[in-house]
Amino acid sequence: MSQLFGKDRKCCATCANWAGIRKVHYSGAAETESIYIKGKCYAGVFTSDSGGFVATAQPSCPKYQKWAALR
Repeated sequence: MSQLFGKDRKCCATCANWAGIRKVHYSGAAETESIYIKGKCYAGVFTSDSGGFVATAQPSCPKYQKWAALR
């Protein structure tokens, strides 16, 4: 089941630095296959998991930048 993340929600799935698989939903939200999808961080934020961060991770990351694809 897919998961939507609103454009104003700060998490990895809505961050420009996150490399997880996602797309823009017609509502303007970020959409992933699940909340457990993982992706590496292009900003170099460390994680002990070699798969990277899950979509819901890092709600208060100092390197957060809103993904430009979100309206």
